[in-house]
Amino acid sequence: MYLGEPNVKEPRHFIHYIPRRVVVNFPRDPRALWFADAQHASAGFRRPVFHKTRSQTGAATRVRKGDVIWIVSQLDSPWGRLPPGIDARLCVRHIERDGDTKEIRFEASSRSVWLPLADASSVLANLRTLSAQGRTSTPLWPHDELGHRIGHYLQSMRELESAAPLIAWEKKLARRPLSFVSYRICDGTKHAFLKSKKLLEQGRAVFWDRWCLPRRLAERREVVSDAALDRYLMIQLKACATVFGIESPLYSEPSSYSAKERDAARHLGTYRSVGVAG
Repeated sequence: MYLGEPNVKEPRHFIHYIPRRVVVNFPRDPRALWFADAQHASAGFRRPVFHKTRSQTGAATRVRKGDVIWIVSQLDSPWGRLPPGIDARLCVRHIERDGDTKEIRFEASSRSVWLPLADASSVLANLRTLSAQGRTSTPLWPHDELGHRIGHYLQSMRELESAAPLIAWEKKLARRPLSFVSYRICDGTKHAFLKSKKLLEQGRAVFWDRWCLPRRLAERREVVSDAALDRYLMIQLKACATVFGIESPLYSEPSSYSAKERDAARHLGTYRSVGVAG
């Protein structure tokens, strides 16, 4: 079922939270079933494809074609969590409601973008959201509660009073040099997490695949295109000012993605070795 008429005025801006986690143990049994979503195997690398919610009331039901949804997340891991970041800016192309599951699916237009890993705490703390009637506004993340997780305040979608701070923040983010974290999943994930955390503390923007790859690959055992994955990683690596190689014992194993990333970065002159102690 299609919902709503296009938003012919200035787009309204909404904000929603998605939990993210660093998956350490993927199924290793080759007989284990792979998950396959209803989308092309190469979809979702260059830009978001869709966003879903089960909300039946509130801001989610007010979104119309042409509006914008900012996706916030915070990456959890066995070694702690990273600061909250803006995962994506999704420009709504089409809206459907599933009659069976009651889910609302917001399909993304070509103007939608993924954003790199960056600490967005300061901009989130300066946002205000509208009440259900749109008459009053309240802080999204109260200053006296910044120690609490951002997800607590975005359990349901909310409409922003103004997206100007986010738009300005995204423009500044685009001017920051990117740092690429290259590592081997099987023995370098912890050290890659710690390196990413340190880079964020230094105010850097980071390409780390646990954040920047589609969730269906980073967090689920799902069928994707190997060619699309390889092409996407190489495009991003070449766009980064520095590539930090987490040199765990298996990092340089022949035919691994990490060895390929290391060789490409060395050729570009952007490679920086990160030793792993212990």
